[in-house]
Parts: sequence; structure tokens; C-alpha cells
Amino acid sequence: MSVGKLFSLTALLCAVRHVQLVLSTTCGSQVYNQTTHSCCGNQVYTKDTAERCCNSALLYNHTNQSCCDGNVGQGGVGYLCCGNKPYRSYNHKCCDGEVVSGRGRTVRCCGTKVYNRTTHECCDGTVHQVGKSYGCCGNQTYSSLTHDCCNGQVVTGGEEYYCCGNQTYHHQTRTCCNGHVGMGGGRRAWGCCGNQSYKYRTHGCCGAETNTIYSKWEYTCCRGKLLSGGINHECCRNVSYNTRKGVCCRGQIKEGGPDSKCCGDKTYNQRNESCCGGKVQPGGYVPNLHLCCGAKAYNIHTHECCAGKIRPGGSFFHNCCGDQSYYSITEGCCNGTRTYNRSTHTCCGGKLKAGGGSNVCCGDRVYNYITHGCCGTRTYNKTTSSCCTSKVVPGGTNHGCCGKKAYSYSTHTCCNGKILPGGNGYRCCGKQIYNYTTHTCCKNKNVLSGGTNHGCCGNQTYNVLTHACCGGQVKPGGPYYRCCGGTPFDSTTQRCCGTETYNRTTQTCCSSKVIPGGTKHFCCGAQSYNYTTHTCCQNQIKLGDSCCGAESYNSGTQSCCGVKPINLATQRCCRTKPYNFTSHGCCKTELYDMTSQRCCSGQVQAKTTSCH
Repeated sequence: MSVGKLFSLTALLCAVRHVQLVLSTTCGSQVYNQTTHSCCGNQVYTKDTAERCCNSALLYNHTNQSCCDGNVGQGGVGYLCCGNKPYRSYNHKCCDGEVVSGRGRTVRCCGTKVYNRTTHECCDGTVHQVGKSYGCCGNQTYSSLTHDCCNGQVVTGGEEYYCCGNQTYHHQTRTCCNGHVGMGGGRRAWGCCGNQSYKYRTHGCCGAETNTIYSKWEYTCCRGKLLSGGINHECCRNVSYNTRKGVCCRGQIKEGGPDSKCCGDKTYNQRNESCCGGKVQPGGYVPNLHLCCGAKAYNIHTHECCAGKIRPGGSFFHNCCGDQSYYSITEGCCNGTRTYNRSTHTCCGGKLKAGGGSNVCCGDRVYNYITHGCCGTRTYNKTTSSCCTSKVVPGGTNHGCCGKKAYSYSTHTCCNGKILPGGNGYRCCGKQIYNYTTHTCCKNKNVLSGGTNHGCCGNQTYNVLTHACCGGQVKPGGPYYRCCGGTPFDSTTQRCCGTETYNRTTQTCCSSKVIPGGTKHFCCGAQSYNYTTHTCCQNQIKLGDSCCGAESYNSGTQSCCGVKPINLATQRCCRTKPYNFTSHGCCKTELYDMTSQRCCSGQVQAKTTSCH
């Protein structure tokens, strides 16, 4: 069995035993039960499903608070973090660390601003008003239906066209080689040899410096030189040879055929012979089925190679122990040389000890991990004792450690390394202890009345189910209430705009002012508009879904050319000039009459002349 399988199985068995052994862990200088308590800021607390630990230091209620970069603030369900500030993700975005107003799946960030990606585009931090199928090229936009962006320049192209240097090409009919457009299309069929293209199936490329294209039927390329002999020929150093008649062994051509392989400087037939340790042996060799063990081949599915000897095995659970094989499910290997029965013995410190099954090692001793534990090198009874700072002390089941002493969870609590009266239902507040069902700890030093469902607001507590904390003052509210200008509001039906609240279904917040227009409305300057029927062009509301300069248009039937809309049924755009594509064409940036002219390599020529 391979070393990888040995490590995998050993790790699996260790992990199972480790989980069974671990009943407690440490919190600062305290030991606590993870199933009933939690640790935050080196203090042990009774577990509460509504509480979380922020940055391993601050305890907070995740239903009405959020933890952002180690800071706890008003938030909760539906809030995300923007740096160290929580924000409502429904109607705000985090752009470059700044919280800005904006909602909907089509709203995106552009620097510290937001924009509607259905009507605008962000190019190098600048927002442009465009239509559908537009992209960025540097700090300008272009239509991907008719153009492409090559090396920061907008050139004629469109769908199914790619850049090759500063020009475009159709990938199905042409190939790009080092910035030069060549014959042939399809990446799987054509390749490049320097600046020229060639067909993979029939030709090859020879020489990194000469880049010579050659016919595979007539020649072979060996170390950058063309040699005669094409089909069924390969290289043996600087010489080509016929693979049907010979084999290349250590740079020399030997007699052989398709079934011949090299064994050192000799050849052998792999159908009925094998090569192990540089020697030819009788018996076939099948890759992925056989391996060498010394000078002999063996079947990896039925045997193992242990210290140069072939032993029975082959399964995932077989390993080597010295020069012997063993079945790791029922057997083990002690000190790398001796096998043993796991059900009756255990290997401790390289020596076999009586006792298997649920027995493990504690130093050089064996103990039952179900009833006992290991403390340093001593064993102890878990029901009557505990292990604190590597010493066995009185106190077993339902006990934890507080420094060097054990204490009962049901009657006491450990605060800053001291055992104080008060068990389940009690927590630490600095150096004090308090009942969290009747009181609340504020700023980790003040114990105030008000327990479950209570939070801190300045130097007082409040019921988070019926009130809210705004500006350090308790006001009527509830779990879904947020603050706006020092006043609480119901975030399920309202939103905050500057210092005012508004109804999100009938109103919108534009430029920190509440104006009519709710669902399906965006802002255009200080006004709102219905984005399903209108768009915003240069801070002017207009009918349509896209902008072209200061004008609007319908992207389903029109496009933008320069600063003017065009009709896609009859027109196209040549850089910034509209034209009728049924009678004219675009040659790079120049228009031409298709009845008398044509485009040759980016230049307009008369049809009576040939392209060069």
C-alpha cells in the first residue's frame, strides 16, 4: 500500500479518537464546556442563540446589531458591512468604502458613485450614458455589435471578431499570429509559426529562430532541424528513425517495433517481458497495473512492495511494517517493525501494551478513554476528577477549570481567574457576576436591571422588542426599528433620507430630499422617474430606455452613433458617423459606396482595382 494511503488512514483514526477525547477547551485562563457555554473577550458566557462574538472581543445581539471590522453598531438582519460601518443592503451600496444610496439588481458602483447598468456604463471611474451591448475602451464607450476595443483604440469589428494587434479578425476564417492576421480559422485546426499560420493536421513548425513551416508527411523536426522522413518517424537526438523498425535507447537506434521498449541500453517486448532495475525479466508489464519491487514486477491490486520484498496485499487498507504487510483495519504497526492486533493490544512509546479497542496511550501507559482521561502523564477518572493546568484536581462531571482549580457549572462561574458563586444563568461583567435573565452588562463594567431581550443605550438598558436606542436615548420602537436623525422608524415599511423618513412604496429619496415616486423609480438629479418607461439623459428625464448624448432612444430598435440615435433596421455606425448599411460600408473610419468601391486592408479602393 502507498505511503499516501497510510497517512490518510492514520489521520482518520486519530481524528475519530480526538473528537471522542475533547470535552472542554480554554478561554483565557478558564476551561469551559463548548456545548453549554461560549467564549468572548476571554470571558465564559452561557450560550444564547441570539448572541455572537465580534472579533473575539465584544459580545453582541446579531438580531439588532452588526459586527464590522471589530466595531459593533446598530444593524442586524439584512445588514452588510462597508469597512467598519453597517448598512442596509436593500437600498444602499458600499462603493470604495463609502455607503451610498442605491437599490436594485441593476445598480452598480463606479468609484464612490452608483449607476444603472441597463442605461449607463462605468469606464475608468467615469459614468457614461449608453444603451445595450456597449462596453468600455479606456475612458470612452463603444457598441460591441459593430466595434471592438484593441490596444485602447475603438476599431471596426463587432460580434465574433477578435483583436490582433491594432486590427480585428474573424476567428472562424482567420488566425492571429504575433499581431499579424493570417489564413485559416479555428484554434484547434490552425496554429502559429512566428508571424505565419499553419494547419496542425498536415504541417508543423520547426526551429524557435527560423520558424520554418514543413509538411508532416515528408519531414521530421529534430532539435530545430528538418530531416527527411515524415509519417511513422521520430527523433533520436539529431537523427530521425522509423518507429515501425526501431527504438531509440539512450540516444542510439536499436532494432525493434511498436511493442518494443528500452531497458537501459537494451530493448524488450513489453507483451511478454518486463524491465525492473535495468534488467529484462520474463513476464509482461502493464502500466497502471504493475510496478517494480527491486528487480521484479508485481501486481499492485494483489500485492505490496515492503522493503524490497513482494508481500500479499493490494487493497487501500494494506500497509507495510518493515518488510511485512498488514491489514490496517484490524492490525497496527508498532515502532515501524512489529505488527499487532488492535482489538487486544496498543502501541505506546514504541512498545506493545495489553489492551485494545477503547484503550489509548497516556505517556507509556494504557487507559480507557471512555471513563478516564490523560493529564500530562497521569490518568484520572472523569466522573470524580478534572485536569487543570496539567494537574489532576477534585471535580469531574459538569466541572470546568478556573486557573488551577475546578468548579461546578451549576453553582459557580469563573470571572478573571476567580471562582464566584452563581452557576447556570450567570455571566461575568468585568470582575463582577450577574444574572443575565434579570440584568444586562454594559461596557463590560456596569450591571443594570433588565435581562433577556435587553440592550445597552448609554448608561441605561432598554427592551429591544419594544424600544430602540437613537443618539444615546431610549425611544419607542422594536427589533426592526432604525434611527433617522435621532428618531426611530420601522425599517420594514420606511426608509431614511437625510434626517427624514419616507414610504418606500410611494416615495423616493433624491439628493437627500423626499419626493413622490416609490417602486420602480430612480433619481435624475433632484427628480425621480419610472425606469420602466423613461431614462435620465444629462440630468433630464426623457421617454426611452437609453441615452445618446442628450437624446434618448429605444435600444430594442435603435442604437447610438456619436451623439445621435440611429435606426438599426437601416443604419449602422462608422466610428461616429451613421450610414445606410444596404448601400454603404465602413472601412476602419471611412465610409464607402459598395456599388463602386470596396475595403482592402483598411483602405477604400475602387472595385476596378485588385486588393494587395
